[in-house]
Amino acid sequence: MSVATRFLRPFRPDRPVRRYPGTNRPMHYPSPGDQTRYIPSTGSLTPPEEMPVRPRAVRPRPGPGPGKPAILADPFFGPGLAGVSVILWVVGLHPVPPSAIGPIGLIANLSVPTLLAYPLLVAAVVLELLRYQPRTWFMSGYTLLGVVFVYGVQPAVEEIARLPTAWLHSGFAEYIANHGEVLQGYDARFSWAGFFSLVAMITKAAGIPNALPLLNWAPVVFAGLMVLGVRALAVSALGNRRASWFAPWLFLAGNWTEQDYFSPQATAMVLMLAALTLTFRHLVRPRLTEPVKARLRVRLAPRSSPKARLVAQGAVVLIALGLAPTHQLTPFVLAGMLLLLLLFGRLWPAWLPFVVFGAAVVWFSLGATDFWSGQLIQMILSPLGDVSSSVDQGIFSRLSGDVGHLVVLLIRIAASGYVAALALLGILAMRRDNLKSWLLPTLCAAPFGLALVQSYGGEVFMRCFLFALPIMALPGAILLERALTEARRLRWRNRPRRTMAVAAIPWLALTVLAGMTLVARGGNDAYTSMSRQDFAAASWAVGQAQPGQRVDSLVNAVPSAFARVGEVEQSEADIYCADLVHVPAAVECLQEKGPDYLVLTGPQFAYLEILNAAAPGYEQQLLQGLQASRLYRVVFNDDGALVLGRANEAMPNPQPAEGGTG
Repeated sequence: MSVATRFLRPFRPDRPVRRYPGTNRPMHYPSPGDQTRYIPSTGSLTPPEEMPVRPRAVRPRPGPGPGKPAILADPFFGPGLAGVSVILWVVGLHPVPPSAIGPIGLIANLSVPTLLAYPLLVAAVVLELLRYQPRTWFMSGYTLLGVVFVYGVQPAVEEIARLPTAWLHSGFAEYIANHGEVLQGYDARFSWAGFFSLVAMITKAAGIPNALPLLNWAPVVFAGLMVLGVRALAVSALGNRRASWFAPWLFLAGNWTEQDYFSPQATAMVLMLAALTLTFRHLVRPRLTEPVKARLRVRLAPRSSPKARLVAQGAVVLIALGLAPTHQLTPFVLAGMLLLLLLFGRLWPAWLPFVVFGAAVVWFSLGATDFWSGQLIQMILSPLGDVSSSVDQGIFSRLSGDVGHLVVLLIRIAASGYVAALALLGILAMRRDNLKSWLLPTLCAAPFGLALVQSYGGEVFMRCFLFALPIMALPGAILLERALTEARRLRWRNRPRRTMAVAAIPWLALTVLAGMTLVARGGNDAYTSMSRQDFAAASWAVGQAQPGQRVDSLVNAVPSAFARVGEVEQSEADIYCADLVHVPAAVECLQEKGPDYLVLTGPQFAYLEILNAAAPGYEQQLLQGLQASRLYRVVFNDDGALVLGRANEAMPNPQPAEGGTG
């Protein structure tokens, strides 16, 4: 009796034998009662009667069914769309001066060809991922183009680097490069001077006087590194699948926070993503998406080799030591995520979160004493648990200003909720597939716990969203991958419309998110973008001032503190003047507390008009009021960018700029 196994099945005598290339014919075996047929030594046997061969029906090849666009199967159609998008994006670009930007921001000044480039590029991405095997080089190229399209549109159309804070950071780095030490008691950011020290070393080694040439395209570089980090994080957490391409695109299209400029937090974000990638790749088991319950006491050793685990642990510790003197919040967020991985039984080295947290605490205690000395209770301990203050400063107090600006703020809130909704739907879909762990939703929500600690100057929820975005992109990517998989399973001949509709879900999701991000990122450009004339006025005032004199602007909407940090005082009038909107009150305050040089530029007046509802004609009224007081007069004028000099003991007779129209 024969037994069927995986490799040996019972022999059946009447089983047809497959022959190639002919048709299958049954084999006839002699029965025990049949007589033996002898073959004569000479002659030949009569050829047996051939069995009639049934004519083989020729099945016609199915042609393109109704509604099937055959061009979509062309392997060069997607790259062609990407090429067309590049041409449209470049052709549609044109310079946009700050004076032409209204309350709605930069989006109103972008041309139609430039705006059409974004959906075409997303369509190329979706078509590539619909292929049986997506081509890595093409996807990498599309992602690089996406980084340039989303984060490079402002550097491409604006005259000089935007965001006054970026200019301030260049001034901090220049001070360290020139003096070899930080400036004590000047700014809290000098307590975390790791980024500024690194930039000072780079500029010294390169032989350039400052970091101003690096400011304009810094968002593209930092954002590209972040997108690369999210791609590596997705591959480590999800594996090399289509979802690991959707995750960086969700981060790319959803990062409206604009924290990728020339700043310590951008560098710290890149380092944090590198640490999380190493952790998920070599120090975590099981993966986040595996439907396995893990326990803290019975942790499984990762599948990596002992050498790889040792190198990964050392690299994470080095990153933590670099994060501690670089940024205030990022090391604590990284330590919190590692602690959650440990509590859920996924992290192999139990000591790692405590080392990361300890490095941040040690630096805060010893290296940042200039920041918390004398105000530990007021700034650190008192806000603990005060969620209402964080919500009020981070959300409700910001909902003010012009109608166009309110629209931009609502779009930012909608974009954040949009990404959170995609993540939630992805988590629900994964739980349907027996995902038993709550680790992934906990990691998505954990960064928002910062609101319990600090309002962070009203920016806490923006920072929370930035820290949570790489993690929320993982379940959101799985959701988009499922829609794409469903489209690949459908057949064009049977259900062409349904196939097209399902395949359009990822395209529509990414296109809508990218559109909201374009509006949100450029919403402040009326007062954060600057012209060469603005820089010329600020540079002249800083260069003309004597040591100890003050060079101020009305609000923080002008390049400032990019040179002579610590030598010339540089600040904003809205810090010491409670009312700048009403001209008589502003003139009176500036007469009493005003600086030696007052820089007046167009973005400052746009700031006051959009956010503080200054009346039309405010600029002329303020200028006339200051000149009528005989305390200030125009000493520099470059196409409307003014510098007013104060007639006081320090500067009894301010002289106009040579060549200017004073």
